[in-house]
Amino acid sequence: MLTKLYIFNATLLLLHEIESGFEKEWEILKLPGKITGFLIIHVPIILILFYGLLEIDKGTKTGSIIGIISGIGGLVPFWVHKVFVYKREHFNKAISNVIIYLNLLAGAGVLILVI
Repeated sequence: MLTKLYIFNATLLLLHEIESGFEKEWEILKLPGKITGFLIIHVPIILILFYGLLEIDKGTKTGSIIGIISGIGGLVPFWVHKVFVYKREHFNKAISNVIIYLNLLAGAGVLILVI
């Protein structure tokens, strides 16, 4: 169950990040490096998500740590875009909300199952 929920959570995170490119999230959050910096910071994030799947599936301590990190990561889009940096003109499409709210649930589920 944990492996499947981890995959679902990671998929939602990646979908959100695809949309973040469309929304120019580096401008919203005032991140340095514009699109180049935004893409570069995602290289280790994506590698860790994929590696985490292998470790989660094996049931290792490393998998649990990455599971906790990705579970928290599933909560982040909600807190950033609906609470702390809410901008009505961004991340407001129906699909955006579906992704954000499902990610919130999936991230919480991963955290619960790992802990």
